[in-house]
Formats: sequence, structure tokens, C-alpha cells
Amino acid sequence: MFSMFKKIGWYLKENWVRYLFAITFLNFASLVSVIPPKLLEKGIDQIVNKSLTKQSLLILMLTLIFITLFGYIVSYAWNYLLFGASIKLEYTIRKRYFRHLLKMDNTFYEKNIVGDLMARATSDLNAVAMTAGYGILTLVDSIVYLLMILFMMFYTISYKLTLASLIPIPFIVLGVKILGDKIHKAYSNSQNAFSELNNKVLESVTGVRVVRAYVQEQEDIKRLEESSRNAYHKNLRLMRINALFDPFFRLVFTVANTIAYSYGIYLVLHQDLTPGQLVSFIIYLGMLGWPMFALGDLVNIMSRGNASYDRIDNIMKQKSDIIEPENPVDIGSTLQSLEFKNVSFQYPNSEFYAIKNISFKLERGKTLGIVGKTGSGKTTIIRQMLKQYRLEDGEVLINGVNTYEISTKDVRKFFGYVPQEHILFTGTVKKNISFGKKDATDLEIEEAIDLASFRKDLTFLDEGLDTIVGEQGVTLSGGQKQRLSIARAMITNPEVLILDDSLSAVDGTTEKEILRNIKKVRKNKTTVIVAHRLSAVEHADEIIVLADGEIIERGNHEQLMALNGWYSKQYIHQQMLEKRGGEEQ
Repeated sequence: MFSMFKKIGWYLKENWVRYLFAITFLNFASLVSVIPPKLLEKGIDQIVNKSLTKQSLLILMLTLIFITLFGYIVSYAWNYLLFGASIKLEYTIRKRYFRHLLKMDNTFYEKNIVGDLMARATSDLNAVAMTAGYGILTLVDSIVYLLMILFMMFYTISYKLTLASLIPIPFIVLGVKILGDKIHKAYSNSQNAFSELNNKVLESVTGVRVVRAYVQEQEDIKRLEESSRNAYHKNLRLMRINALFDPFFRLVFTVANTIAYSYGIYLVLHQDLTPGQLVSFIIYLGMLGWPMFALGDLVNIMSRGNASYDRIDNIMKQKSDIIEPENPVDIGSTLQSLEFKNVSFQYPNSEFYAIKNISFKLERGKTLGIVGKTGSGKTTIIRQMLKQYRLEDGEVLINGVNTYEISTKDVRKFFGYVPQEHILFTGTVKKNISFGKKDATDLEIEEAIDLASFRKDLTFLDEGLDTIVGEQGVTLSGGQKQRLSIARAMITNPEVLILDDSLSAVDGTTEKEILRNIKKVRKNKTTVIVAHRLSAVEHADEIIVLADGEIIERGNHEQLMALNGWYSKQYIHQQMLEKRGGEEQ
């Protein structure tokens, strides 16, 4: 159970001064709280003995007021220090957690579900933070405060009555041990069920348009109900175990109180105890309830914190397959060449190669077109350029240096990437465009808008650049998302601009306009265009045609047309379809 403190020991060491003062103030508050019953004992005995005077009553009242005020001050101090530390722990771990997620490669995200990752960053992290705040409180109070109360009962009142009243206490220790183990297991199952539910809800919300389009609302509801039912039953089991704590403690304390009253009255009648001492003892026995309950809470909190920390730690211990070089090579800020040498790659858990023996060299200022059937390996080449997966066979070279000798950050700084899935962030159009360049000027934003042919779209948006695009750009059309993504990439003026099938949702006229703009402003920059529509790459300096992960044709547009192969036939076919569509309109 206490292994949890060992796990967060690094944080306790970093903030030991804060915790030292917090625990000191907490102990002062505990010490102050055990004094009032003795004052009450003194007052009662003076009343019984008829020795109470106005002066002694005034002294008792003023002492009680002073103690109350002092207790309020130290209680504020330990609350602020202790719970402030727990909030700081949550912030620290969450920051490290998200930094770790950003460092991980694509393989990691294929193995871990997004909903589960989010559950660990929220509810699990909250459970861990509880151990650094409320957990410390319950630990100190269940030990130090308990000892203070027992001292007052044992040495200042009656050791006989104290020992008799504590007879039922060992049963609490036994119950805590049994229930604590059960809570740890039940909480782990509960959190796993919550992660599954979280992921199902995330899928349902993000895919709501598809669900409605296929009239699958009822099926989706059934799927969510099943996941919710599973989480409900796992949480219900956890609650059943938690529910045993309170009645169990109350039962034990009822027995202890019965012993205290019975034996206490007996001692008073035999003049071994004064009436005031019996009253103060009963008060102390009632106060003993909190540290005993705190002990139960401690087990609960530690069990939950342990399970949650293990879940977070499981993610934090996972390493990226892409290993950063110990002494990375500095290749400068200008890309002179990008080369693939006999690159072959197969995805984790796949039996087949996605690309095989891919070789090409792209010089600065040139444009490369990559075409082929769906699933031929086009996007896989892009992922290797961006160093998203560990490469075992072949080499990817930038300026003649293997990318695995260059830091991942330095590799990716060369690229402006427009992916197939156009990921937009909740916020304004302006913030999305300037995402890669926070200090972008209004002039640079306007230029990027014109280059991406997004100017006309702005006139249809109510707030223009200040229009909120919604989560993942839900308020925009597919073509608008593509053009906005292109503007976001263009504003950074990257050494290499990658368009991964990024013109599929725009019409032919807009496509030509965008490509003309790119060619005009990127004369000395490198461009890679992945496309299904071959008109998007016909201006490229070199085009490679893929089939089943291999290059089957290569050359410029004229050379490939002369080969009369796949490229030539597909190009003619697409031109005929486009011409026929134009005639029909």
C-alpha cells in the first residue's frame, strides 16, 4: 500500500520543504484540537466540586477562543500547502505525460487507444494527485493525531478505560487489509472499463455524421449502452466494497463506545474517575473516529492511486521505436537534397512490405510527384520522409546524412506537411493558419490565404478570419479544410512542401490555380506531391509510379506518356472523364 509514496518519492523530495511545513502545521492543528476536551473536563469538575468562579470561567472561555483562532490559522496554512502540492503534482505529471505522448512514434498510437490515453490523463491523474494531498493528510492523521488522542486518553485520564475501549480496534486493522486488496483490483477494473467507455464515446461523437448517414443511430446506442453497462457493473462492484468501510467502522466504534460508557460509569461510581474525565474521555473516543476513518480512507486512496499510477507509468515507460542519436549531426537549415536508397518497410504486425527497394534523389528546387493505385505505398514514403517509423532496410538521406544520425526535430523542421486527413483545431481560421508560425504577421497570413486560393471562401464565412472552425473543422467543407491546411503549411515557407493527396476535394480550376501559385513562389524550394488526379503532378520534374510498394515507372510527364504504361493510360482516362464532365455541365 505505502509503495505509492515510493513511486512519487521524486516529487516529495523536490517539494520536501513545502511538505515539511504542511505536516508541521497539520500537527499543530491536531495538537490544538486535543486541548478543548481537557478544558471542558476542568470546567465540569469545577462545577461538580462547586469551585467554579467567574474568573476561572472567563479564563477557560478566553483560552478556548484563543485556541480556536490559532487552530483556524494553522488549518488554513496546512490546507493551502498540502492541497496546493497535490495540484502541482497533477500539473507536473500531466505536463510530462503530454510531452511523452508528443515524443512517441506512430507505432505507439497504433497500439494505444486515444480514449484510454485521455482517461489516464484525467481520472487516473486525479487519483494520483489525491495521494499527494488527501493521502498525506490521512497518513499523518491516522498516525500522529491518533497517537496524540491515545496519549491524552491513556496518560491524562485512565489507562484501564483506554485499554478496555481499544479491544475492538484490531478488527479494524484486519478489515482494512482485506478490503484494501479488493479495492485495488476493483479500481483497476473500473478504470479499464472507463477507458473503454471513453473511447467509445469519442468515436461516436467524432463519427456522428457517418453514423447518421448510414442510419446506424440505434446500433451506436446499443454499442454505447453495452460499454456503459460494463463500466456501470465494474463501478458498482467498487462501490459495494467501498460501502463496507463506513458501516464496518461504525460497528467497531459502537462496540468501543459501549465499553467506554459501561466501564467508565463503573469507574466513576468507584471514584477512580471524575465525571469531567469521563466526559472528556467520551469526547476523545469520538475524536478517535476520524483517524480510524482516515486509516480506511488511506487504504482506499492508496489503492486507487497505486492502480492509477501504474496505468500512467505503463504509458510513460513505453519507448519510441525511433531512437534519438546521442550525438546528432547538424546539417544546417537549408535542404540541398533528399534521397531514398533501397528503402523497404513493413508496418508493425504486418506480414507484407508496404514499400520495397524504393530509390530516388530529389534536389533542391525540384518537384517530385508520387502516384499509384490506392494502397500502393505512396503515404508510406511520406511517413519515412518525416521519420514517423523506424526504418530497418535502406537509408533516407538529407544532404547526404542518414536521418537516423539527425535529431527527429531537425528532420521535421524542413517539412511543411499537408496530410490526407485534414486535422484542424478548435479556434479561429486565423489561429489555424498561423499554427506553425505563432509570430506570423497579418501580411503573411493574407499571402498564405491567396496562395491556397482560400480568399473566396473567406467571403462566405460570417466572421472571416475570426470564424470559429469548430472541432476538427466541423463547420467547413472538405475543400475548405484542404485549402486551409495548405495555407497553414505555406505560411511557414518550408524547405520541402508535402501535399499528400491534398487537392482531391477541390475542382480542377482551383487545383491549377493552387499549383500555379506554389510553382511561382517555390522556385528555389522542394515540393513533393502525392496524388490520384494525375493533372496535379504533370508539371513535376520527376514522377514515380507505384504498384504493390514498388516503383514500376519513373520519369517526367512526357517520358511517362511515351511509355504507354499505367501512367499514360490513367492520365488519358482521367482527361476523358474530365472532358465528358465538362460537356455534360
